[in-house]
Amino acid sequence: MDMLLAVVWADDDAPVDPADAAGLRARIADAVDGPLAALGVEEYLLNVRDEAVAGAMIDVRVTPRPVLAALRSRVPVASASACADLLEALRGLGPVSAWSVTASEPLPAAGPGPDGRCEGMANLAFLRRPERIGREEWLRTWLEEHTQVAIDTQSTTAYTQHVVVRALTADAPVVDGIVEEVFPIEAATDLGVFFDAGGDDARMAANIEAMTASTGRFLDDGTVDAVPTGRYVMGVPGAGV
Repeated sequence: MDMLLAVVWADDDAPVDPADAAGLRARIADAVDGPLAALGVEEYLLNVRDEAVAGAMIDVRVTPRPVLAALRSRVPVASASACADLLEALRGLGPVSAWSVTASEPLPAAGPGPDGRCEGMANLAFLRRPERIGREEWLRTWLEEHTQVAIDTQSTTAYTQHVVVRALTADAPVVDGIVEEVFPIEAATDLGVFFDAGGDDARMAANIEAMTASTGRFLDDGTVDAVPTGRYVMGVPGAGV
């Protein structure tokens, strides 16, 4: 099975409303349940801004359009033709970019609650490789060296890494990696919690310094979107029937 990651973009003139998260999830489910069921998909991950992460301190946008929602799913074949019906259904909600990606979980996420939401804040980061570093070195630095630094210096409760294999839509932004890091919900508005400082200012400063030094080896300013979201596990009615 391949992994498909698709982003629905919002219109700049209609900013994302966290209070509409439940309605947005319902509209997405109505649009994609049929195409996903036809692909044999039983569940998918959906990231949307919701009220729990409204006002998050770390919220960085490099891409011209804001993220409305991000959908991730295992599919038999992650190609534009094989997933054409799914991508077309998503386009009914807004402009869509999609990629075929790998999926690694150095720190797996806990299961969802009764409403499908996983506990905490899920920070989606879209990474771009600077021209100063080759792809193989970039991947090695990120995946082999930086991963543990990120886990050790932050209050990370789940960590998923996606290496972009190729874009599936013609106008997709050039993105080399996509990360989902889950934190306690308090980390949305408290840097001390985010950087796992436990109220110790010296520890927070040390963790920030270590994290900044590590990311500086393979990322430059202006190369990362950081989007605070809620992570939802969505079931697909009728799949496999």
